[in-house]
Amino acid sequence: MNKYVFIFLFHVRHFTVILIALLVSGLFGCTPPDPEQQQKLELQRDALKLRMGQALNPTDAEGHLELGKIYRELGESEKAIESFQNAIALDDKHEHAYNNLGLVYTDLRLFILAIEMFQAALELSPENPAFYNNLGYAYNMTDRFEEALTAYSSAIEADPTFVDAYYNLADAYLNRDMYQDAIKYYESALEIEAGDADVYFNIGLAYEETEQFLRAIQSYEKGLSLDDSDVEAYYRLAQAYKKNGDPLMMRRYLETFLERAKDLPHLEEEVHEAEQMFDR
Repeated sequence: MNKYVFIFLFHVRHFTVILIALLVSGLFGCTPPDPEQQQKLELQRDALKLRMGQALNPTDAEGHLELGKIYRELGESEKAIESFQNAIALDDKHEHAYNNLGLVYTDLRLFILAIEMFQAALELSPENPAFYNNLGYAYNMTDRFEEALTAYSSAIEADPTFVDAYYNLADAYLNRDMYQDAIKYYESALEIEAGDADVYFNIGLAYEETEQFLRAIQSYEKGLSLDDSDVEAYYRLAQAYKKNGDPLMMRRYLETFLERAKDLPHLEEEVHEAEQMFDR
């Protein structure tokens, strides 16, 4: 414990604060066994520090906000909700408290409540692209597609470089089999920044469904270069090579898919189809 904390504790009379300090020392004095556990312990340490601060300044809305973020990251939703509600009770104009409360409701799939919180955040900060993006996601998850499109478009209008809105908009179109629109927004997003493996798998599917087989192949292969653990991507790549008239490459990826998918029940149908393709 550093000198600042010692001085701090000697000037604090509340027993609860001293107890929290002792917990910090006891919980975090040894090296955790793995990185995930290390991160969890660090978050718990940060939560304890914030609670120490709240013992001295219980009316600090920002402290409740930061504590809520940590609880959400720890998966402690009830505590996160309580912290964000406390922040709002102390400052009902704190747009980030409403937004973060909406994110917890989204985690819990309470999308109607999430929509209300994102709308409240936007009333206070009507040009925030992240708030529009979050609202669009909540609308999309409640099948309010047109409202989701409007929210995502508002996010892009507020910040044309806000890449998450492009990806979410593309995903919304893809999930409704609107492949050309999906391709448009995936490509726009990729012009802003490189995507992860899932982006390339998704745009590959959209290319495949619109019979752009070479582009589908390139996208699937790019995705696998970023993450070769997605077993279904090998199946999709084999399908794309088949449709592009390349049976040799088709068989190569079918072999890989069958080897990796044999113990995966959720791919049973694809395995059966792959076996038939391989024998033809």
